[in-house]
Amino acid sequence: MPDRVSAAARSTRLRELLDAPGPLVAPFAYDALSARLIEAAGFPAAGISGSSVAAAAFGLPDVGLLSREDVVAQARRIAGSVDIPVFADADTGYGGPLQAAHTVRAMEDAGLAGLFMEDQEDPKRCGHLAGTRVIPLESMLGKLRAALGARRNPEFVIIARTDAVESEGVEGAARRARACLDAGADMAFFAGPRTVEELEAFPRLVGNGRLMVTLAEGGRTPLLPWQDLGRMGYALIGYSGLAVGAAARAVEDSLAALKAQGGNEGLVSRVMPLNERNELLGLSAWQALEAETMPPHGDANPEQG
Repeated sequence: MPDRVSAAARSTRLRELLDAPGPLVAPFAYDALSARLIEAAGFPAAGISGSSVAAAAFGLPDVGLLSREDVVAQARRIAGSVDIPVFADADTGYGGPLQAAHTVRAMEDAGLAGLFMEDQEDPKRCGHLAGTRVIPLESMLGKLRAALGARRNPEFVIIARTDAVESEGVEGAARRARACLDAGADMAFFAGPRTVEELEAFPRLVGNGRLMVTLAEGGRTPLLPWQDLGRMGYALIGYSGLAVGAAARAVEDSLAALKAQGGNEGLVSRVMPLNERNELLGLSAWQALEAETMPPHGDANPEQG
């Protein structure tokens, strides 16, 4: 049973990864098992998608229905299951400046290495849906300053996300991102770009500073290779719906096959078997601990006569 890397060390590691050459590629987890799979696949960091958590843990769409406590509870499970740094979707910070500050403290306590917080109005919605509305820039900067001032670990990464491209165009989104970076955000996240031209223009308009973008299958953003996005100037490429979407389709297909075939014998090749799942979950380490600490079966209880 290995000890997990501390949250402070993981925040430092996330910063190191962001400073390294080339973009950091981070698939997004929705539960502890998907986080383990991301780590086992060799990715050095993972995100947490609010949309995926809403879908997987609550069976809900991403339209602002989850509370801070809902997301933090799931984030704690995810971060506690892996050693790689994990950063989380903190939606709008769940209110004004005071609520944003409280969210940072809660995410730190949950073992996260960082978070991203957006400038949408409450209730927010998925950035790939039409109809996003943003708060005034000064209101976003107030929440951002409160969030930055609340962190106890200065290495904790705070990413300012803007969803303004729909209402203010790429120029307005870039203006907001520049203001957030100037206010001290560690990175600016361009949410919901709709064309290659918008993806290319945003880094040029923002200028210096770390930039993030996410890709979602079926979303509005063109699915470009991460190498191309890195050359454009994006330092963090997130895959927000890949894990939950792949899992949902695999379960859907397997259930349809089970119903059609009348049994699961023919499904073995498309399912991760129990022994592999146990290996992924570290069963052998737990069994070794049990062997070291539990008396052999059949031994009398020393407290009994």
